[in-house]
Amino acid sequence: MFPRFGECMFEKADEIIAAARACIGTPFRHQGRLPGVGLDCAGLGIVAAKAVGIEIRDFSGYPNLPFDGMLKKMFDEQPNLKRIARIDAAPGDVLLMRISQAPQHVAILSYEGYMIHAYQNIGKVAEHRIDADWKAKIVAVYRFVL
Repeated sequence: MFPRFGECMFEKADEIIAAARACIGTPFRHQGRLPGVGLDCAGLGIVAAKAVGIEIRDFSGYPNLPFDGMLKKMFDEQPNLKRIARIDAAPGDVLLMRISQAPQHVAILSYEGYMIHAYQNIGKVAEHRIDADWKAKIVAVYRFVL
């Protein structure tokens, strides 16, 4: 499902990943949008996109655990994101994940099957391998478009 290093499909993938990696260690904070101060999973994606000049619509007021397809609807309304097949996922793409019920989590696909995300359970932005458990949580993949 994940291409090898260097097989980026989006021209700014390396920049997106670098911007997300610059946020590693930032504390998790629901609806946070400030690298080094506090980010949530959506905030990480927004910060990374804006860092490379991609216009992205920010949403506020969402609950800590989005429900009823709320997060997917927000993604589908983004003018610079398009849904792609999971099998086509490549570095720099955005992963939409189901943690318990409805899609509730977002990560950025890095290289060699790793992801970068702000995760409340670990309390910060981190990068780690996508193991079988995380892979099973992926419900949709989106690619940034210019």
